[in-house]
Amino acid sequence: MKTRQELYGNIESFWDVLDGEVYALAEAMPVSQKTISELRTAAREAYLIFEKVIPILWAMDDAALMELGFPKSALPFLRLQTMRPLSIISRFDFIVTKEKISVMEWNADTPTFIKEAFEVNDQIAAQVGLAPINEGQAGQLAASVRRAVEAAQHRTRPVPHIVFTSHGDNIEDRWTTEYLQQFVEGATYCPLDELEIRAEDGLYDQDGKHIDILYRQTFPIEMALLDRDEEGKELGVLLLQLVELGLLEIINPPSAFLMQAKSILALIWLLHETKHEYLTAEEHVSIARYFLPTYLNPSSFLERHQAFVEKPIFGREGDTVTIHQGDGKVMYSNEQRSFAGQSAVYQEYQSLPTRRLQDGTDVSYMFGVFVLGGQPSAVGVRAGERITGNRSYFLPIGQQNH
Repeated sequence: MKTRQELYGNIESFWDVLDGEVYALAEAMPVSQKTISELRTAAREAYLIFEKVIPILWAMDDAALMELGFPKSALPFLRLQTMRPLSIISRFDFIVTKEKISVMEWNADTPTFIKEAFEVNDQIAAQVGLAPINEGQAGQLAASVRRAVEAAQHRTRPVPHIVFTSHGDNIEDRWTTEYLQQFVEGATYCPLDELEIRAEDGLYDQDGKHIDILYRQTFPIEMALLDRDEEGKELGVLLLQLVELGLLEIINPPSAFLMQAKSILALIWLLHETKHEYLTAEEHVSIARYFLPTYLNPSSFLERHQAFVEKPIFGREGDTVTIHQGDGKVMYSNEQRSFAGQSAVYQEYQSLPTRRLQDGTDVSYMFGVFVLGGQPSAVGVRAGERITGNRSYFLPIGQQNH
């Protein structure tokens, strides 16, 4: 068995240990090619369902969008259609059992876990004698990022100033962002706290240079909307106004934020459950196969005495997620409660599969499948407690060599 240093020591700018705690496990899990293929098929079909639904959202009035949990300050921004596809880099999270593959959620706007899946996973698999599962996907990632920037350039100056941003003091966010930045020639990096917003003028970097394209892979719009300066100005609202006025292009595009809301899962399930003719017969089959019943209130589960999961609409990393028994009593709850004030969705509970690690610890795990411009791509696994949270492990995977 190889040591952590032997496995990860030569990988540059990677956080196998994060804040003094183990993040990347020094072992790998074999996964069959059949499972990987089925996961990519599931991601493709699930993506097509979201793509089918987004015109409904664009056509909704403000009251309906607010009922789905969108903040009032974001409403004008939600209908902007700046580029296709809906999201440049996104990630579906799946529960995989012997019986089925189920969508937990779609991280359409600011998914993390990118470098782990695209760059590190196959390196570790090879060192422990497993075959790669994401071969060639890093090249597809680079091409996808460049295509998005080129698409945004059509609405900017001939030679745009392209800036990648993240929280500068967060190693995971910064190194993920810089990993993507390397794919775009001439792009620079500016920490979030050094960006300057000038209302109805533009966004400027730490050198006072006007930014044409902002790549914000790890900076969620819903968090930006909470930002205030010393004078109480709503910085997130001012940022979105720049996008509305055509003074700034952002990647991921506005449609990614629209798809990020977990309430869209409830809308999809409503269309399916009511057998709505907006969906084709094939689309109804896909939803039945891959999606879990999801609602904006828990009454359906309470009536059936069926266990369910309560998730904040714009929550992330398992924060504020609660698993309930069929009578509504709490079965398990994440100790982090950052999103307690948000509206929630209620999704049928399906337990995660478990694996015993080499040290004897039992962990639950879930698969993440990235989608690049509508096409399924790299696959990775995160492992941890029953609610996969911010302190979950990166568990490398690979195929058995025969």
